[in-house]
Amino acid sequence: MKAQLLHKLHRYVGIVIAPYLVIQTVSGLLLGFGFFRRPGAALIERSVLILPGSWDDFLVKVHFKAGWAGDAYHLLLGAGIVWMALSGWIIYLQGRRREKSSPP
Repeated sequence: MKAQLLHKLHRYVGIVIAPYLVIQTVSGLLLGFGFFRRPGAALIERSVLILPGSWDDFLVKVHFKAGWAGDAYHLLLGAGIVWMALSGWIIYLQGRRREKSSPP
């Protein structure tokens, strides 16, 4: 794959998945360490404590999104993250090779 095309794909995939990655990260952090962890909350599936009708309930829906649409969303987000990691590594290695081959 040509370097210019790889850079362009890497950039566009990053732009597309960035908002979804931020949503997953923020909702996960708030569920795990956030202001919404309160004593006496009820336990639901996946061992996440929530208070009915609270922000916890909203965050659980945003973070886990059950059903086939949620599974597809998580699969695509995971594939995008793997693509970003692999293409970023290839871009790094190409730049390093160019750097080594150029005269001082």
